[in-house]
Amino acid sequence: MKTLITTLNSKYIHKSLSLRLLYVATKEYHEVDFKEYTIKEDLDTIANDIIEQKVQVVAFSVYIWNVDLIKILIYVFYNKSMIDKLKKMDPQLVIVIGGPEVSYEIDYFLDNFKIDYLISGEGEVAFKELLDCLETQQPINIQGISRKDKRDYQQTKPVDLQYLETLESPYLLKRDLADMDKRILYFETSRGCPYQCQYCLSSLEKGLRFFSLDYLKAQLSLLLDSGVKTIKLLDRSFNAKTAHALAILEFIFNHYRPGIQFQFEINGDVLDQRIIDYINDYAPRGLLRFEIGIQSTYEPTNEIVKRYQNFERLSEVIKQLQQNHKIDFHLDLIAGLPLENLERFARSFDDVFAFYPKELQLGFLKLLRGTSLRKEAEKYGYVYDENPPYELLYSNDLSPEDIGKIHLAEEMLEKFWNSGKMPITMNTVIRTVASPFYFFLDLGNYYLKQQFKMFKFQNDELFSYLDEYLNRQYQDLLIEDYLRLSKIKPKRWWKARLDKSEARETMHYLIEKYDLDQEEVFRYGVVEKVTDGCLLAIYQNYQVSVKKYS
Repeated sequence: MKTLITTLNSKYIHKSLSLRLLYVATKEYHEVDFKEYTIKEDLDTIANDIIEQKVQVVAFSVYIWNVDLIKILIYVFYNKSMIDKLKKMDPQLVIVIGGPEVSYEIDYFLDNFKIDYLISGEGEVAFKELLDCLETQQPINIQGISRKDKRDYQQTKPVDLQYLETLESPYLLKRDLADMDKRILYFETSRGCPYQCQYCLSSLEKGLRFFSLDYLKAQLSLLLDSGVKTIKLLDRSFNAKTAHALAILEFIFNHYRPGIQFQFEINGDVLDQRIIDYINDYAPRGLLRFEIGIQSTYEPTNEIVKRYQNFERLSEVIKQLQQNHKIDFHLDLIAGLPLENLERFARSFDDVFAFYPKELQLGFLKLLRGTSLRKEAEKYGYVYDENPPYELLYSNDLSPEDIGKIHLAEEMLEKFWNSGKMPITMNTVIRTVASPFYFFLDLGNYYLKQQFKMFKFQNDELFSYLDEYLNRQYQDLLIEDYLRLSKIKPKRWWKARLDKSEARETMHYLIEKYDLDQEEVFRYGVVEKVTDGCLLAIYQNYQVSVKKYS
């Protein structure tokens, strides 16, 4: 039976590890292939493309970002395929779904999706067994596999990771090698999570399993020579086992190449001091990016959602790792957790922002299928969107107006901090405000009042907006940020402080005093006066160099 494994990725740059694992686990036994699409593509086009491959089995990997689209796609594909099959008298089409979004509350998906089978839990072994049964027309009695008339509410048996190690590498398939440098590669060193956060699907899994270090080192060795630029580990908590984490870090530090970055999720408050010291002593600058889900700094909230953390220790860990600026930090907050009203959430925001991370993700509570918090929604007055991603609309603690305010602050956070477009200005300004959260909220209210563009704005417009809000007090810094941001000579959003003759005179002065290249300065340079001197930006070969001269 010709089988296609497929999904809709959120972006082209993402590579689905699940498809590749299912493929290498089944391809020696069945006629199997896989193909990725994205959520931006036309569903009719995708359906026609699948039909043209003349498959008998189609398996969809379903996630929160693609579940609604896959539901529609299945109907489109099924209807078009059946019309085609009536003409050709092909065997009955079989449609299978699996993945984290459909592994819980299976009744909903079996009742509402035009499917034949649903796989709940890890699929590498179960999917191969399903194809075995379909191929030989044997009864299907596999744990975790359900159909409309025979439902199994258990998960599939956890896969033996040592078995996966015997398969062809899912990371280095021949078809992937050509664009390794253009896409994010997802990598796993373990499965499972040691924590029980009540808003997270990982809390429903039992046990924590690790791939062998020999296997991981062999895979990493090959990957580091493949041209890949970003490797993102899927481990829920990379530092759950200190010896394991140290061994991986040591291997990476000894074998990395310039231009590559590893991204890890860690639990900061339990990060072993040995790991901290090892990173501070040996980590190459820019090689590591740590994602830390703090979510809330309010202890009663953390107790309810079983997000146990020692914020004092977490603060100490982050500060230790920040001292030599080797690591990029991505910190997470969740708005809408129990007991956190607007004021209390603002305090959590400010507590976390005090680390001045490169990126602070302000997310909103999503009541995911199967999670304890969704089951207790009534207790906390949670009203949420019934459609994915099931985002909170309001609760006992947050009114719709409060949610709107947090959304507005988040919009400004993304534009002016997380974008990284004006680091000098923002790092200076934010240290002068009493509350970063209310700063972003006030900026958002001003933004709306002035009817500034929320979308499709140019960088010069964005800088101009902030300059106006700050009442021109930080214009020197904004100009410097703006000159550093562009790769070609940019148009000014501010009134030039030097006329043409003054600019030429200033350039001549800088050339003579600092022995600069005359042709380079005049041909590629932009000069501007600032309070304590002048800025000279050189734009050449889509590169920029900016220096301040007193």
